[in-house]
Amino acid sequence: MADGDNKEVVRDNPNGNQAEEARVGLSQQILQGAIADAQQSGKDLAAPDSAMQRFADVTVDGIKKIPQGFVNSLNPEHILPNVAIGAAIGAGMRLVLPKSGPVGAVASLAVGGYFVGKPLVDTYHGAYVARTMEDMNAASSLLGDTLGGMPVVMVEAGIGAKLGSAAMNKALSTEAAQPFMNWKAHTYRGLDAKLMRGVESAKTLGLNAFGLESKVYRHGFIPEHVFDDIAKRQPDNVEFQKTVEANRRLNTLVREHREARLQREQSSAKPVQEGTGAREVYDAQGKEVDGILVRSEGQKPIGNSEVDLAYDYTGAIRQFYNEVHGRNSIDGKGMTMKSTVNYGENFENAFWNGIRMTYGKPGPQSPFRTFMQRVIAGHEVTHGVTEFEAGTVYRNQPGALNEHFSDVGGALIDMYADKITAGQYHWLIGKGIWKDNINGEALRSMKAPGTAYNDPAIGKDIQPAHMKDYNKTPRDNGGVHINSGIPNKAFYEFATNVGGNAWEAPGKIWFEARARAGSTPQFSQFAFETIEAAKRLGHTDLVPKLEKAWSDVGVKPVETPFWHHRTFVPMFSGVGGVTGAESVHINQAASVNQNFKPAFAPGG
Repeated sequence: MADGDNKEVVRDNPNGNQAEEARVGLSQQILQGAIADAQQSGKDLAAPDSAMQRFADVTVDGIKKIPQGFVNSLNPEHILPNVAIGAAIGAGMRLVLPKSGPVGAVASLAVGGYFVGKPLVDTYHGAYVARTMEDMNAASSLLGDTLGGMPVVMVEAGIGAKLGSAAMNKALSTEAAQPFMNWKAHTYRGLDAKLMRGVESAKTLGLNAFGLESKVYRHGFIPEHVFDDIAKRQPDNVEFQKTVEANRRLNTLVREHREARLQREQSSAKPVQEGTGAREVYDAQGKEVDGILVRSEGQKPIGNSEVDLAYDYTGAIRQFYNEVHGRNSIDGKGMTMKSTVNYGENFENAFWNGIRMTYGKPGPQSPFRTFMQRVIAGHEVTHGVTEFEAGTVYRNQPGALNEHFSDVGGALIDMYADKITAGQYHWLIGKGIWKDNINGEALRSMKAPGTAYNDPAIGKDIQPAHMKDYNKTPRDNGGVHINSGIPNKAFYEFATNVGGNAWEAPGKIWFEARARAGSTPQFSQFAFETIEAAKRLGHTDLVPKLEKAWSDVGVKPVETPFWHHRTFVPMFSGVGGVTGAESVHINQAASVNQNFKPAFAPGG
C-alpha cells in the first residue's frame, strides 16, 4: 500500500462546510466593520479647540513625517516637472530681474519667500481651519513632505533654473537684445538709486536719533578725519574751529538740497526737458547760501577769478563727459551745471549737494591754499554723475568706491583737458592744495596712497594702498575717503601699464563697470565688473593687466553674489507629493480640498 493510502480519508460534508464558511465570513465582516468604525471614528474625531494646540500638534507630527516626505520626493514622476518649472522660472528671472543691486535682491528674495513660505502657510492655515483629526493629519503630512522633500527638489529645481538661466542669457547676449538690456539696466539703476536713498535716509534718521550722524561730511572734498586731525593739533585756532563746525552742518545741507530736487522732479507733471548742460555761476559773497547769479552760459569773464575759474572748469568737465562718454551733462539729460563760489566765511571745503557744485574759500589761518581746482571740480561733479548713473551707496566699501570714482573722474578730466598721457600725469588729487608752510603736495596720491602729506600741523595721510591695511573704522561713513586709496592704486597701476591716454580704454572700462556694478558693490565685485567690462568693450588683451593691478592691491575679483544676480532663484520650499487620499482644507468656507502637489522655488 502506498504512503498516501495510509492517510485518513475525509469524507465530504457539504452542509458542514457551508456552515463553517458562513461562520468565518460573519466573523470577518464583524472585524472589518469594527476596523472601519474605528477608522471613521478617528476621522470624525474633532480637532483640538485651541489654535495653539493645533499648531503644536501639526508641528510635532509633521517633523515625525519628514523621513516619509523624503521618500515621497524620490518619486521619478516629479523629476521632469520640477526641472521644467525650474527652467521656466530661471529663464523668467534672468529676463526680468537686473544683474545686481538692491531692487533685484529684494525681488529675488520675494520670489524665494513665496516658494518657501507658501507650503508652510498652507500647513498652518490647514491646521487652523481643521475640523477633524483627518484634516490635522493632512496638514502635518504637508509639513513633512515640505521639509523632507526639500533637499531632493532643491537639486531638481536648481538644475532646471541653471539650464533656463543659461538659455535666456544666451538669448540676451545677442545684438538684437542689446536695446532691451540697456533699457533694463537704466531703469533698474534709477530704481536702485531711489531705494537706496530711502534706506540711507532711514539710516540717517536712526543715526541722528542717537547723535551719531552729525560728524559725517557727505561728498565734501576734505574728509572728516583730516578736519579732526587739524582741529586736534590746532586747539587755539578759533577760526578753524568754526570751519569744523560749519562742515559738520554739511550733511544736513546736502540732504535738504537733494530732497528738494527730488520733490521738484516728482511734483513735475511734465517730463523734464533735455537741456545742453548750460553753465551758471553764483557768488555766495561769504554767506552760507546759494548766492546770486553772476555769470551764465556764453557770457564773458567778469574779472572775479573764483567765478571765472568755476565757469572754465565746468566747461572742461562738460566737454570731457560729452566727448569721451557721449553724456549730456551730469544727469545725461542736459542738466544745468550750477556752481556757487565764495561760500561761507572761511568755509574749508568744496562739495556737491545733489544740485550744484559749491566752493568755499580758505581763511588767513587755514592750512589750505584753495579749493578752486579743476581736479576738485571734476571730482565733485563726478559724484553727481555717479548719483544719477549708479546710485552707489555712500558707506563702507561701496562708499569708498564712490569716492574712488570721483578721484578717477577728476584725474581723467584733468588729463583730458591738458591732453597728457597716464605716464605724464602726476596722479595727485588736490595738488597744491596746502599752503607753502605745510609739508604736503596734495590731499591724496593715487600713485602712492598714504604719502600725500605729513606735517605736525595737519597730521599724516592715512590712506592704505593694499587690502592688508584696510581701515575698519566707523568714522567717515566707514572710511570712504580713507579706503578709496586701494582702488585708486589699482586704477593707477592699470592705466600706467596700459599707457597712452588714460581716458580711453582704462577710463571707459571703469565707467562701464561702475554702471554695471549696482549700488552696493564690494571691491572684489567691482574688480570683477572691470574685467567683464574690458571683455564687452573689446579689450580682452588688457584683462591680464587688469588682474595684475587688482592683485597688486590685494583684491581678488569675485562675481557679484548670486543673491544680487538676475539669475538668482532663491532657496525654495522643496516638497514631494503626498498621496491622493491626503488633502487639506485650504478654503474652509468653500470646503475646498486641494491635493498637495510637488512644489519648489528654483535655485541658482
